Amino acid sequence: MKLSFLGGAYEIGASCILFKIDNKNILMDSGIRQSASKDPLPDFRTIQEMGGVDAIIISHAHLDHIGSLPMISKEYPNARVYMNNMTKDLVRVLLYDSLKIMNNRDAEIPLYAQVDVEDMLNRIFTINYEVDFEIFDYLKLTFYNAGHIAGASCVYLQGSEGSLFYSGDFSLFSQKSVEGAKIPRLRPDIGIFESTYADKLHSNREIEENRLIDIVSDCINTNGKMIIPAFALGRAQEVILILKKAMNSKKLKKVNIYIDGMVNDINRVYKFNPLYLKNTLGKKVLKGLEPFYDDNIIQVKNKEQREAILVSEDSCVIISSSGMLTGGPSQYYAQKIAALENGYIVITGYQDEESPGRKLLNLLETDKEDRVLEINGKIIPVKCRVERVGLSAHGDKSEIQALIAKLSPDNVFLVHGDSEVINTFAKEAAREIRGKLFAPKSGEGFDIEVKAPRRQLSKQIPFVMKSKNQLNKENFKLLWSFVREKYMDKFFTIEELTFIWSGTKILKALEVDNFRVQLLDSPYFESDLRRLFLFKARTPEDVTYDLLPKSLKANEITDLVSENLSSYEYKKLGLNQEERKAILYFDFPKTIDKSIHEVIKTLEGKTGWKIEINDQMNLNSSDKLIRNLLKEADIKKISCHLNENKIIVTLKSFFEITTELEDFKHITGVDLLIQSEGNILSNSKVTDNSSMFSEYSTAPLEQNKAFELIDEAFMYEEFKPYKKSIKNNHIGKYIELTFISPVVGKKYFDILEKLSEILAWNIIISTSVNQNAIINLVLQLCDKNDVKLKKNPAFNETALKVSLKCENIDDVIFLKIKETFEHNTGCTLALG
Repeated sequence: MKLSFLGGAYEIGASCILFKIDNKNILMDSGIRQSASKDPLPDFRTIQEMGGVDAIIISHAHLDHIGSLPMISKEYPNARVYMNNMTKDLVRVLLYDSLKIMNNRDAEIPLYAQVDVEDMLNRIFTINYEVDFEIFDYLKLTFYNAGHIAGASCVYLQGSEGSLFYSGDFSLFSQKSVEGAKIPRLRPDIGIFESTYADKLHSNREIEENRLIDIVSDCINTNGKMIIPAFALGRAQEVILILKKAMNSKKLKKVNIYIDGMVNDINRVYKFNPLYLKNTLGKKVLKGLEPFYDDNIIQVKNKEQREAILVSEDSCVIISSSGMLTGGPSQYYAQKIAALENGYIVITGYQDEESPGRKLLNLLETDKEDRVLEINGKIIPVKCRVERVGLSAHGDKSEIQALIAKLSPDNVFLVHGDSEVINTFAKEAAREIRGKLFAPKSGEGFDIEVKAPRRQLSKQIPFVMKSKNQLNKENFKLLWSFVREKYMDKFFTIEELTFIWSGTKILKALEVDNFRVQLLDSPYFESDLRRLFLFKARTPEDVTYDLLPKSLKANEITDLVSENLSSYEYKKLGLNQEERKAILYFDFPKTIDKSIHEVIKTLEGKTGWKIEINDQMNLNSSDKLIRNLLKEADIKKISCHLNENKIIVTLKSFFEITTELEDFKHITGVDLLIQSEGNILSNSKVTDNSSMFSEYSTAPLEQNKAFELIDEAFMYEEFKPYKKSIKNNHIGKYIELTFISPVVGKKYFDILEKLSEILAWNIIISTSVNQNAIINLVLQLCDKNDVKLKKNPAFNETALKVSLKCENIDDVIFLKIKETFEHNTGCTLALG
């Protein structure tokens, strides 16, 4: 076997390794160097000298691993290109964007043409994680999740001469968007490991995320603007999800977060490949939910929008590519924000030595007065706050050591790291590594002879069905029954499940893709909690439960309600999915055609959902109707007393009433009362209170004496008014008595009528409610009966209703509390 390091060794950039095994030349990655002062390409001359390329394997889609792929693929068109589905979709976006950038630079000749990208994409053959695929006779390729970005893979090659493990870029710890690397106990003869941060131990991820949140909070509090230059692929998605979660959990005030550049294109690719995302994020996408954007997280679509963001007086955060400020909209934003006293530039990823991002970080070591930055030939004074937050997606020193120790290859090669970092790590690692340790430089080659290749552990699938039928939804149950009986809870890839069905490993990519879509919707199989690309047969109990008839989904009930009830002109539909309840909201529910109830009853039977009508009138609509009916009147105030089914309109001057009151009652089902100077209280229906207004021939009793007689009258009554007031209206003075609720007061209508005659005072029962007394009473009753509440009681003053959420309550005890409470308050009590 022979290894030739063509780029990315003793350096970061242009990763490219040629591996000769079993007389086949396998190229692993084909990147570019993004530094302007260095040759961008790997050492392709060596490939020619070695006899060309038979196959190309791509670990992940960052440009330092794929940037020269169209060139080498064009040179060797018969070499199939291997990667997974996610990486293929990302490669398409990254390379087309790179081509666009090269074409826009006047002084630069593009490294490849659009047709080269298109041809290369047609040569790609996709393989999913943990699938052993024979790329040549007796030479197997397997991808494992590397945890670096979505789709990132560690590469494992097994041939007759030996085996090789290539880590690519990896991270063992989970991030917001992807799970950490999951590498089984492989037995490679050769191991190639990235060493980007081999001299560092990462800070605690949670601490760094909280630091970022704190910096954004400072920006909001100073009404500043922040640019976070981020790699479009990987880092940008992490930052979005961190800030989105912080706002949703109220750790961070709501602020507009603008997403610009290629980040938006990458976000779309993430949404199309949920199986390559972290479990929680992937399942959200599978449910049809938006993973990145919301009312506060907004796409930037054009130059005019960028300019509007910067001239706006509002605080904001901008997440944009490129991550090193070498191009993209982040350069434009940085130029503007750098000069602001309340500006913020937050660096979250690796910065090349010659990049503007690195130069910006170097300014932290200089005096504030001397800080200037050159971007695109412009010298910009840096007055803003510059911060660095560690959100690395590369393994640190301990992770690299752990992975090497787990695999224990006989030959260890350290790549993808600065020379000083690799030298330091190699010296320390040499004491612990049993095998040979190499720190190769780009351009060097090594002959590796393995006299006795390590014996490989392989996944055994001894039982297969050998079915001749095509696997589809109709025969999933047969596959499930067989897998459940033979393998119980063992996990399999999609390819392995199809092998169990057919007994053959030869499958077309389209067949695998179709099976994947069907499998995700199947009740018979479920994915691993952390690796959505692995599936197991579910238990019979789980399958039986899922096959039971289920009520409709939210979108289905919405469509059915609209189809059957839109003629009743409801304004809004509310859904409670947990209780499977739909609530119809109308402007004026009291006047809905009664035929609706029969339609609702039929619909409930069909759907399994409870459909209710909200009985509260839309106050905005009633206000609009009143002002339309009384448009010539000089309205001073509109007072709603919906518990008494009336609305009182106070006018500043006299207005002649004709049919307005009757019209309002016909439309709304609610009484309308008009009062003004010189205009008697008018209404479409006489109420209890208005009927008490009488003219007395004798003078009214002095008010203090009147209050004493009222107290005497209620001395032996169960309930008493807790407040007595003298009020005025257009008729004159009157006494208003306030009880715990007006319902309790109305129990004493006869007593008040007699008192009114004796005192020669009009007496009115107040419509106000003593909310504190009502809540205190229900709390006392719950405490007395040992009922524990999940939260404080909720009081609906309009409906005179108190709702309780209890941890547990016996029906008999609740009825006892309900009876006592309702008797003492006149309000209703309910669980909910």
